[in-house]
Parts: sequence; C-alpha cells; structure tokens
Amino acid sequence: MRKMFALLSLFVVLSMVLSACGAPTTEAPAAAATEAPVATEAPAMGPTSQYIGSGQLDGNGIPADFFSDVHIRKAFTYAFDWDTFIRDVLQGEGVQSFQLPLAGMPGYDANAPHYTFDLEKSAEEFKLADLDKDGIPAGEDPEGDVWTNGFRIQMLYNQGNTTRQVIGEILAANLAEVNELFSVEILGLPWPAYLAGQRGGTIPIMTAGWQEDIHDAHNWYQPYTTGAYGNRQNMPAEMKDQFKALLDKGVGETDPAKRAETYYELNQLYYDLVPGAILTSGISHGYEQMWVQGRALNPVMSGEYYYPMTKAEGAKNPTVFTNVSYGDPETLDPARAYDTAAGEVIQNVYETLVFYDGGATDKFVPQLAESWTVSDDGKTWVFTIRKDVKFHNGDVMTASDVAYSFQRGVLQGGTSSPQLLIAEPFFGVGIDDISVVVDPEGTLYDDRELLSAFDPAALVAACEKTKAVVVADDAAGTVTFNLSQAWGPFLPTIAQSWGSVMDQKWVVENGGWDGSCDTWQTFYGMQPEEDPFTPIANGTGAFKLDHWTVGQEIVLARNEEYWRAPAALERVTLANVPEWGTRFAMFQTGDADLVTVNLEDTPQVDKLVGEVRFFDIEKNEYAPAVELCSIDETKVGVEKFIACADGETGTGGQFRMLIGRPSIVKSVVIYNFDIK
Repeated sequence: MRKMFALLSLFVVLSMVLSACGAPTTEAPAAAATEAPVATEAPAMGPTSQYIGSGQLDGNGIPADFFSDVHIRKAFTYAFDWDTFIRDVLQGEGVQSFQLPLAGMPGYDANAPHYTFDLEKSAEEFKLADLDKDGIPAGEDPEGDVWTNGFRIQMLYNQGNTTRQVIGEILAANLAEVNELFSVEILGLPWPAYLAGQRGGTIPIMTAGWQEDIHDAHNWYQPYTTGAYGNRQNMPAEMKDQFKALLDKGVGETDPAKRAETYYELNQLYYDLVPGAILTSGISHGYEQMWVQGRALNPVMSGEYYYPMTKAEGAKNPTVFTNVSYGDPETLDPARAYDTAAGEVIQNVYETLVFYDGGATDKFVPQLAESWTVSDDGKTWVFTIRKDVKFHNGDVMTASDVAYSFQRGVLQGGTSSPQLLIAEPFFGVGIDDISVVVDPEGTLYDDRELLSAFDPAALVAACEKTKAVVVADDAAGTVTFNLSQAWGPFLPTIAQSWGSVMDQKWVVENGGWDGSCDTWQTFYGMQPEEDPFTPIANGTGAFKLDHWTVGQEIVLARNEEYWRAPAALERVTLANVPEWGTRFAMFQTGDADLVTVNLEDTPQVDKLVGEVRFFDIEKNEYAPAVELCSIDETKVGVEKFIACADGETGTGGQFRMLIGRPSIVKSVVIYNFDIK
C-alpha cells in the first residue's frame, strides 16, 4: 500500500490521496469545531477497547460484536451523504464509487448495485437488527434493543486528516437524525496511536484509504476483504473464506473476460455482506508550464518519469527540469521503498524488466528484458535479459543481478515494505511475507529477533524456496519465474519500483545481503534508518542520483552512458518546499516546471490557466489542449472550466491545466466485526 509519507503526482487529488495515506495533511475545512471527545475507559469486563463506551447495549456504549449484525452495517451505510461530501469537501471533484475496482478493470460495472443516502432505509435497517439475539427485530422488541436503547460509539481518524474527520462528522450528524439516541463521537488520534489501534483491532469504525499499487482489480478486492483491512476489522472466518474463494479464482485467471465474471460475483458479495461503505474517488486537477512536453501522464507511476520529457523552445532553463513539492522519501532502497516520493526517484534511477507504455495503465513495453514468454498454465515466465546494460558505477548487468534483486527483496520482506505484492505470486495467495514461509502460523511477522532464533533448517528452506522461484541462466541470458499459480496481474506487479534491478556486487560491497541462505534473516524487516541503501543508489536508468540534501532537494543527473539514447534533460531537481506561497511564486516566475498544488489552493492557480486538457473517459487519455476562456464559479468540478469556442480569445494565462482523470485512490468506511 503506497501510503506512508506518500508524495503523490499532481494528477491525484491530494486531499483524497492523503486521506488514504493516513499521513497528516492540509485539506478542505472541516465543520465547525466542537469540544473534542476523549477516549473512554475500557469496559471492566470483555474487550479492552476504549472506544465503545460501556461495552454494553445500554445506550452508553456498544457490544464488541455490534457490527457483526448485517443490518447495523447497512444502516450505517445508508446514513452517509455522498453528495454533500463531494460538493463540500471535494469541491465537486469526485464521484461516488459503486464498487471497489476502478473503471476499465475486469469486474467494473457502471450499473453495479450500490448504497445511496437514504435515512428512511437506515431506520428500517436499524429496526431489523437483533443485537440481543433474542430472535426479535429491534423495532419490535418489547424488552429493548438498539432502536429503543440507542448507542454510543467513537469513530476514529488520524489527527490532521480533516477529510477523514469530516467523513465521520457527516455520518454522525445523519445517524443522530435517524434516531436522537444514536451518538457517534469523532475522535482524532496521533498517527502512531491510530495505527496501533488499527493493528490491535480496537477501533470500532474508521475510514480506510487505499492507493493502488498495481492497476488491477485484485489490488482493490484483496485489501478490503482478505488483506490488510479485512484483518484489521476482524472479519469472520466464514466471510473471509467466501471472499478468498473468489479472489483465488479471479487472480489465477489470465482471460480478462473470465476474470470479470468472477469479479461481478465479488461485487455482489461485497454489496450483500457490506463489510464497508465504499465512498468516493477523486478526479485529477493538476498544472504544468506550457513549455512542458512529453509527460507520460500515467497515474500508476510514482510521480514523473523524466526520460521522455522535454521543454519547448523559449522555456526557462531548457535542459533542467524542476519539480517543486514537499516531503522526503523514506528510503531509496527499491526493496523497502513504499512511498511515491521514493518511487519517483527509483523509477528514474533504477529500471525494471518491463515498464508502462506511456500513459497506458494496462500496457507494458520491454525495459531491461528484451522479451518474455509465459507457459500455457500461466505459472512459468521466462524473460530474456537485455545485453550490454551497465549500472551507473560501470558494472555490467547480468541475469544473476536480476534474480538476486527479486530474491533479496522477498527475503528482506517486512509488512512495511511492498514485498507482499511479490510474495503472493511466488508462494500463493495469502502468503504475503517470507516469515509466513518460515512459520505458516504467522508468529514471526516483522520480528527479526524471533525469526533469527527460529529453526535454522526452516530458515534455509525458505531461502532455497525463494531461489527456486527466480532462477538465472547467465549463459542463456534469461531469468525464469516459477510461480505458485497463474497470476493474472504479474506484469504490472513487477513493473513498479520494487521490481527494480540492483547490482549484486555493489549491494554486497555496501553492506547488503551476500546471497547466502545462511545469512538472509539478519536483513529481514529492514527499516529505513538502518538500511545502507536509504541514501545511495546505483541503477541502470536514464538518470543518476547526483545528491540528496534531506529537507531541501534531490538532484538527478543525466546518465551519459545510458543503454538507450541519453535523455534530453541534463538535470532534474526535486525541490522540497513545504510553504505554498514559495512554491506558487516559483511557478509564476518559471523557476518551477511543475508544482504540487493542494486542493484548497487550486482556485489561486486556476486564475492563471491559459490552456486545459480535459480527460476523455472514453479514450482513457487526456484530450489535446484547448484555450480556456472563462471559469463559471456557479459550477463545481470540471464543468466550471469553459473552453473557448471558435473565434473567442482565451485568458492568456501562463499555465496548462490537466483535469478530470479519475484518481487511483479510494476511501471506504470499514466496520470492526469483533472489537478487541
């Protein structure tokens, strides 16, 4: 989940992105402040959660299994007002999501069954609930149930994340309107405490965010059912089994049409069981100088890919590109990096076997692989590795470097890394970390000390199993992947930064894993602060890491010995400028070619737009630029920007706007079935 400290491209609605990230950000203003609630004491008996009041169905709390009743989950879902959220928080730049996958993916259905804002239906569902399990619906129970007793619950968000805060406030206000006995208090926690509450299963209800790792339906279904969020909401085993059966079937199918049929079933199952309330996806609203040319405009990429980019004649600093944003990467180690700030650097310094075909989210072209084949059963992939490619230090890349890079990543593992995306096709659905290969009971997650003390034979066996999955043949110049099962999205899985190829010799010389099955455990769960490859890089890409001054800038220099023609740009500067006024001034003077613009600051930049490229949803690409003639402030979203008709004169603004592309971020309110 590329969420932590994410520094996302300009073409993702930043406020929605950071609602997914969990990292604090400045977003649209929340409702008027009220006295902040505090966590209550945990019930004397039973669950330890501080967020369920008395822990009883007595009007001053909820029982731990409150959300195990499907009618309660439906009632809460009917109480969310999508239109108000889109209008007032997203400023019209968003749409209600009817299902988990995005448009264009197998399983996406524009007419899928979905919930709407309907307080009458919400009341009906509350009256159908049976929390005391006496067989009598709450609306008819003479001894009292949720409808007559009411409830008190706390909905949590991470402090500073006003999008999540407002989602809670909208839900709380509407539930109080359904029944004055219903009380939802909105409580903000510091990020570490919020994350600990998620992992501990003590949070009864919260907004979960997701920014896709790969552009595939599986990457949307899995986290919200059997994956990270399904686990954190303590979904019952029988429910997870229903989802898992369809997930395994869908991801193992390579025919898109057959995958779609399976995912239609998943859509219906998620709607029927309603483990969460699917909220919204945002749309893009970004800017560039008019002299910028050749951008890939691919939302799945981590920020910008600079190799094809140029600047038109008359541009300021024609061979230097400056992208001004804020925040630093966690690490530049491709095996550990899981944020887009790092990903942007890595995808320009390192390279993968295959890469995205320009702006296409589902098409791939050879990069470090010249070609590849896949067996009829979809389990064996053979990549022919490009010859005469050199790392930035002059070492020649080999097939062994490719195999080592994947082996190292998987063995380094850890749940804060992206390696779960590689582990599953290697070892099977649900095996999301190398520690589970060592101990299937899952007792070793993220614990290097426990892992290292485990049965030495099991440790060696896990390493040897990993090496058997990725096999290099230097003489033939090939790398073979022997997957545990067919994996439909294998190409997008390895096209991202965690599929980067590293120089084994250089890694070992700089303190990395030596390739021995006797030593890998000492590198397991590597954290950025201890990772020797956090501040340094040595890839095969079109740009080299020139320097990284933490808190100020990262500068990339053109690789003059690149295996393709050298890039047109000589240098790329990724400037870290937290203060918006300074970023805006740099944009106005032409000292910045791109800037990160938060949603609340877009009106200021809109006034200086001279051209617009509207996203064409039918063609799945941005249309050619047209002159902007006016902005209709009575409208919201894309509709407020009026293109010039023939013979009309535009605004003459200096910036080009790109707007309308659906984002790869989505928020879902999730319910905890068994609050701890």
